[in-house]
Amino acid sequence: MQGIEGLPLSSPSPSGWVEAACADLDALLVDHAYCELKAASTALSLLVRFAERPALAESMADLAREEMKHFDRVHDLIRGRGRTLTRIQGDRYVKRLRTLGDASLLDSLVRSAFIEARSCERFRLLADAPLPEDLRAFYAELARAEDRHHELFLELAAAEEGEDRVRARVAEFAPRESEIIATLPLEPRIH
Repeated sequence: MQGIEGLPLSSPSPSGWVEAACADLDALLVDHAYCELKAASTALSLLVRFAERPALAESMADLAREEMKHFDRVHDLIRGRGRTLTRIQGDRYVKRLRTLGDASLLDSLVRSAFIEARSCERFRLLADAPLPEDLRAFYAELARAEDRHHELFLELAAAEEGEDRVRARVAEFAPRESEIIATLPLEPRIH
């Protein structure tokens, strides 16, 4: 289930994304903050929908707490730059990714794995981008967290549905996820 640097992605982010992201750090950080909030919300939603599965419920509670800590850190960066959160448009990437598969636990976990994997890939790119050292270090740290998160979702899916089913689902989703990421405009957004 590995494509790009240990991630289930079948293609990298389009060239030019790093430049677009670095061109407006304030917008990027605001989008990132909302991504962390949405990640926490997704974890809580999965916990509620599948509360009868103790391992999943415990993992999602832990993940929600971690994502909120990440939100706090990004929010601190925003405030440290003399900015505030602003409203953003919906996440086109996630909306389109939600059209893949169905509402089953398997597809929900695989979709979440792809979201975390794409975040990981982009955080890795930002860790190597021409940014201030503190931001590069921050994104390197978060890339490692997102890597753990995508693996967690795939492990939970495999525990529920078996490795073969998960591998097949990832193989089905990967080219479609690549099409989605390739068609989005180059903007200072994580997705």
